[in-house]
Amino acid sequence: MATLIVRLKVRPGKEAQYEEMITDLVDNTLAKETEVIRYEYWKGQEPLTWYAFLSFTGKVGFFTHQDADYHRNQPYDECIESMQREWLDPVDSASPLPRTQNPPLPASTPAAIAEWESRSPIQLAPWWQGRR
Repeated sequence: MATLIVRLKVRPGKEAQYEEMITDLVDNTLAKETEVIRYEYWKGQEPLTWYAFLSFTGKVGFFTHQDADYHRNQPYDECIESMQREWLDPVDSASPLPRTQNPPLPASTPAAIAEWESRSPIQLAPWWQGRR
């Protein structure tokens, strides 16, 4: 219900620190979160470029992940020069992942989690509607 790919440019000389940070983040995410479907990182072809592929059962799961202490307390500014998020939607029968959706947050959503919606909004591409 919430899938994205992130392209990250790491600051020169920060590659080892970045990979250490990501290892900690992946370990904690997979051990502690119940709404994560996929959580993977790769090095890209271009120097200093990494990619993250993330999928969650819903946007509350994604925003809860963003707000987790082991996610918030990482040295991102030290390590990451730039980051581009792109929300994804699977092609029917070509992926087992659910469609990315953006329903309203439940009224009971904690304020700290709701704040993440304004910081990292899910953006459904209008052209997807005709392809669903």
